[in-house]
Amino acid sequence: GTMDFKVAGDATGISTFQLDIKCEGLSIDTLERALEQARVGRLHILEKMESALPGPRTELPSTVPKMITLNVPVNSIGKVIGPGGKTIRAIIEDHELQGLDVSEEGAVAISGFNTTKMEQAKAFVEKLTAEAAPKPAYDGPYPEEGRIFRKCEVVSVKNFGVFVSLGDEFPGLEGLVHISELHTERIRNINGFVKEGQRIDVKCLGMADGKLKLSRKAVFEAASAAAK
Repeated sequence: GTMDFKVAGDATGISTFQLDIKCEGLSIDTLERALEQARVGRLHILEKMESALPGPRTELPSTVPKMITLNVPVNSIGKVIGPGGKTIRAIIEDHELQGLDVSEEGAVAISGFNTTKMEQAKAFVEKLTAEAAPKPAYDGPYPEEGRIFRKCEVVSVKNFGVFVSLGDEFPGLEGLVHISELHTERIRNINGFVKEGQRIDVKCLGMADGKLKLSRKAVFEAASAAAK
């Protein structure tokens, strides 16, 4: 009870020790025996630890929260968050995450318990924010003015109108249907009126400022005139 001796280390040697004594000194023999006892005890404990867990786990248990980080372009942060936070909430819910945080610099932190779901969320965010390759410039030919095209696919919806593909006859050619040319009546909410992937009939109005102009309204007007 006159000595408190703590020794820490691994199989190759001592990393640190602490010694408290209540007597006036220790003999070399006593110190040698104490260090040997500590060595034997340390090696015995390390042997038991090695048999229970030979190496570090490659994956944390499912009960331990985990985190995955990635970076997205600053101009794509809005895509991850979505209007009113709709997109980020959907990602968290669909992938059973604990959280998804996006910094102003584009750093994204995904936290959760299920590694597979977290990796799926990461892949979704990367795909969502991937920079699209620029489309090659279309160099012709162009359709004649006044021609009507049926069941053309809407490839993108903007606040000012929609871009429509004219199909296999003009591969790579897209034209703009201005919001005022989508219907004979005024459209207040274009996103509620037409969706990407929808197919519509359009009439070619010709070229203006290097862009192909199309009209859905003109198709309705032509059909109405023909019925009279």
